[in-house]
Amino acid sequence: MEQEPLISNKSHVDYGSQYLLSSAVAQDVSGPYHLPNTEPTAPPMELVDNVTGAESDGSRDCGKNSLPAQVDLLSQGKHNDSTSQQNEWSIPPISEHEAREAFLEYAASKCCYRTAPAKHMVVQNLTACNTYRYRLKTFTENRETYPASEPYNGGFVDSPDVAEPPAPWEIEVDAPPLFTDCEMHFPVPHTYSVQSCPNCHGSGKAQCTRCTGSGKVCCSSCNGSGWQSVSTTSDISSGFCTFCGGSGQTRCFHCYGRGWVHCARCNGRGLLLYHSELTIIWKNNSAEYVVDNNCGFPIDRFHEVTGKEILCDENVLVNPLRSFPEPEIVRGSESCIATHKMQFASEMRILRQKQTVELIPLTRVEYEWKGKSDSFYIFGNEKKVYAKDYPAKCCCLVM
Repeated sequence: MEQEPLISNKSHVDYGSQYLLSSAVAQDVSGPYHLPNTEPTAPPMELVDNVTGAESDGSRDCGKNSLPAQVDLLSQGKHNDSTSQQNEWSIPPISEHEAREAFLEYAASKCCYRTAPAKHMVVQNLTACNTYRYRLKTFTENRETYPASEPYNGGFVDSPDVAEPPAPWEIEVDAPPLFTDCEMHFPVPHTYSVQSCPNCHGSGKAQCTRCTGSGKVCCSSCNGSGWQSVSTTSDISSGFCTFCGGSGQTRCFHCYGRGWVHCARCNGRGLLLYHSELTIIWKNNSAEYVVDNNCGFPIDRFHEVTGKEILCDENVLVNPLRSFPEPEIVRGSESCIATHKMQFASEMRILRQKQTVELIPLTRVEYEWKGKSDSFYIFGNEKKVYAKDYPAKCCCLVM
């Protein structure tokens, strides 16, 4: 079925975490995972307070033909859904005292803002504009192999003649905790071979870069002229350079006059031990969708704050929400899930998905100060303030 396009004033952002867990930490975590499961649900309309909204199938399969069947972590299971109780679905309205305190703290944090408006403003109206944020997290695993080499110092070579090399997805490893970024590297068994070093062509020697193979460098005493000034009590005369004997060149101390050094890649052995290295990247990919209730607040600022989680559904593959009271969240879940399926299902393995819905507090405060009316917003559990125009700014002079 063709999906309904999203409204242009909605926020739909994909991003991934930029921080990696070290392999030492990740390898201490055992797997696979066995998680409880239930079917996804959404709350009835009458349980939601202070949120404006408009109108209000089965599991989707993201199987990858190019990947093996998923094991315990990816085996069949029902949805694990957690929703807040009825008395937790409403957000208490902000008081005039809380609005004044938040505005005062905001003004005090700005070096050029005077606190007089926050202290002496007359609050005229408090309007609740609470909204929803849908967030989808898709935990993926990607495997690729790359050639690697090291100096060969002799010994047993685990070549393909010993046994057939395993495919990348046949190698068993312990996964990191769910929804945690991690990168690990493993040598692939039975892929080793010994070959000549391409840098020195198997000789173990490389041309000295300091003397370009001549074994001699310019004399630092006479700058290559072969002459140097000799001072006496009565006169200054020139003579042969005693340091280079008049040749203008001295022995290269980097290669001891040989013109070559040991090859750095093979340590002078002339041979390299090649193998395939498996790189596994676990990544927590995230997409979110925020309902814009057109109250004049820039919805991109919501990434700075948290809200009250009212729905959490986790499974190997989650289903789009079907009966949520806010229809924009329903359409947002369909779009995010379809986007992640298109991005990740064909090239990597989806290990787990989790979708959540937050109710984010947002209050528009209208006030008057010195006969002029203005407004600001208080948003998030952190009660942050957004004011497009502050009425009392001072000029900072930089000396």
